[in-house]
Amino acid sequence: MAPLQGLRDFRRLKELLGILIIYGFDDLLQWMGLGRQAALINRLLRRRLPADVQRLPPQARARMAMEEMGPTFVKLGQILATRVDLLPPEWITELEKLQSRVAAVPFSDLLPGLEASLGRPVTEVFSELDEHPLGSASMAQVHRARLKSGERVVLKIRRPGIRAIIEADMRLLEQVAAVAESQSPDWRRFQPVALLREFQRSLSRELDFAVEARAAERIANNLADWDYMVIPKVYWDYTCEDLNVQEAMNGTQASDLAELDRLGVDRLRLARRGAAVVWKMMLEDGFFHADPHPGNFIILPDERIALIDFGMVGRLSAQRRDQLVRLVRGILLQEPEITTHVLVEWSAGYVLQREALNSEVAAFMERFDGVPLDQLDIAGVLQDVAAILRHHAVSLPADIALIVKACLTLEGFGRSLAPNFQLMTEAAPLLKKTLRGRYAPQKLARAMRIRALDMVERVYNPNSSAAQSHLSGSAPPINPMDMERWIGRLERASARQTTALLITAMYVVGGLLSLLPQGPHVMGMNLLGILFIFSASVYGFWLWLSQWWTLRGRD
Repeated sequence: MAPLQGLRDFRRLKELLGILIIYGFDDLLQWMGLGRQAALINRLLRRRLPADVQRLPPQARARMAMEEMGPTFVKLGQILATRVDLLPPEWITELEKLQSRVAAVPFSDLLPGLEASLGRPVTEVFSELDEHPLGSASMAQVHRARLKSGERVVLKIRRPGIRAIIEADMRLLEQVAAVAESQSPDWRRFQPVALLREFQRSLSRELDFAVEARAAERIANNLADWDYMVIPKVYWDYTCEDLNVQEAMNGTQASDLAELDRLGVDRLRLARRGAAVVWKMMLEDGFFHADPHPGNFIILPDERIALIDFGMVGRLSAQRRDQLVRLVRGILLQEPEITTHVLVEWSAGYVLQREALNSEVAAFMERFDGVPLDQLDIAGVLQDVAAILRHHAVSLPADIALIVKACLTLEGFGRSLAPNFQLMTEAAPLLKKTLRGRYAPQKLARAMRIRALDMVERVYNPNSSAAQSHLSGSAPPINPMDMERWIGRLERASARQTTALLITAMYVVGGLLSLLPQGPHVMGMNLLGILFIFSASVYGFWLWLSQWWTLRGRD
């Protein structure tokens, strides 16, 4: 935990405490053990909120307080708005309203930092530079410009002094998280210190504009074959940690429905294209734009779509994507045990009451019985899953929480363009493709080999962490006497796979031999080829019959 550093941190602490008091969060300060300081600051403060603001619900006052506390807390609120597993819906809805737009900094204040980033005067790089900002946010300001070579670009310039402010705020938040984890058992289950570390990493990435530029290029490479998608080009000669120079996108924002209608844009097709791209990033690439709201889509001529602002991206490992596929499969096939197992994997080792969890999962799955894949309300499913875990005092993994947020945002974007938009319409083909890949013979054989090695490891190291289960009601450790049976099954499965390949080869050879002009022929086919094909058929039928008989006996 970082200690407070000097008078500046204490002044910042006083400022933040004052804002919390003004917006009526005295009880929070009392819980944190800062009651005496709060009372002193309260006496010193002359400012009072209007009566209409005082009557607002706590979530609205919290949102207003965060906006007043500055960029760190605005970003914290925006991250919390993605955590449907931690906060109830009314708080999520309110925090989604957080705005990072602030008054613009005079360009003269930005100019020294801009020229330091460029390493030369701006007149040597740009033939035109608009000093009036295109946009102004809490961390950066955006300006239009034209390079000496003629290309139109936008400059994302970091605000001066913003890193020092954020670092001071993070030191204060570390103190708050440590108090929450030590004083409240309920908060301890949600690991506030770990959540703060995740937020700190996210904020650090967002402060480094070169990271954002690399994310844009990675997504551009992943979408290179999608001719209707455009990702702005990064100009690396000028881009660095506190400056991002990208190609300017001139078009219509997807949120400007009247202009889209005037241009004759097919809004439903636009929504489906946007959804298809985001699903592709999530399910195939595992690296996705995590904030797909209408303001980040610019519609270009010929209904091409430009995707901008890669400050918030998500990453999904192959394991996470596999878990999502199993979750959907369990819901569609009404198999609550499969879905429960996925939630247990997401619980990060916390002891769960397996039977109670399975009952809740079965109850929530009933309303999806018989629903086809392309009509599944995936945003609703993930929200229900988050609510179930929240009931068990467990938070979602951060990457899954970001998926939930992205799905909700994407669904809102699609419905704003076309009321009859179905979010899963574009995801269904990708999910089916992933399911087919999951159960491919090669993948099944590999999984069986890994499972066999795991069981051998448990026999040799029965007390290892891999052999221990964190679940209440989980199965006991494997009996070493079962090893022979499992290894025998694995060997038989490998033998069947080899035999199937041999039969296929016999068919191929027989087909080629049947075309030979030399030798005896029957019905225009070479007799030797016919014998090969007949032998392969008999061998294949015998293999199928023996396998069926074995499985019948086991049942």
